Amino acid sequence: MNAEMQPLFWRISDQDQSGFEAVSLLMPAGTAGEDPAEFPTEVSFRSNRSSHHPVDLRWSEEDSDLFMSLLDRLMEPEEEGDIEVDISDGVIQGIVQLVALARFKTPWPTDELVGDDIITEREELEVGDLVALNTKYGFALAIIVGLDSIDATCVLLDALMDNDQLLIPDHSLLMVNRLCVLPASFAEADLGEDAIIH
Repeated sequence: MNAEMQPLFWRISDQDQSGFEAVSLLMPAGTAGEDPAEFPTEVSFRSNRSSHHPVDLRWSEEDSDLFMSLLDRLMEPEEEGDIEVDISDGVIQGIVQLVALARFKTPWPTDELVGDDIITEREELEVGDLVALNTKYGFALAIIVGLDSIDATCVLLDALMDNDQLLIPDHSLLMVNRLCVLPASFAEADLGEDAIIH
């Protein structure tokens, strides 16, 4: 896969002047006279910016690396050479959404959420892995979007509930100790039938 990408930008704008900045993917015009393409994400954040004019931020190296890592996880091994990414494809939009969450959201505090340690075989973790997070309220399905030697940064794919009370909504960013990260088969939402939990 060729890692050269057209320059991409995030457009940050408070279009409805609500105090929340919406994040969109902005692709510059390919040819003269063509308008740039803007693709909204579901990501927004509170801002105290006084100006309501949009701000365009170039994708960071970390944004591009995360996008390519997640894209590599979805590509077939036999697909080599240049590929064309269709931004209107739902899978690609999902990857862009994950990159936007990792870039613009602040991780939820997790000290009061983590469950008791579980002794089980652990797998080597990589960015893009589908995992289960061990919490006091059950195992929540998540995807890893960042790693260091101690913590894993994950996007929740399941909302975290305590009975009928919503604790943390899905698509929230969490930073947890690697010991809280388990194989995806632990999560209630995981539909894998070949995993056995002992």
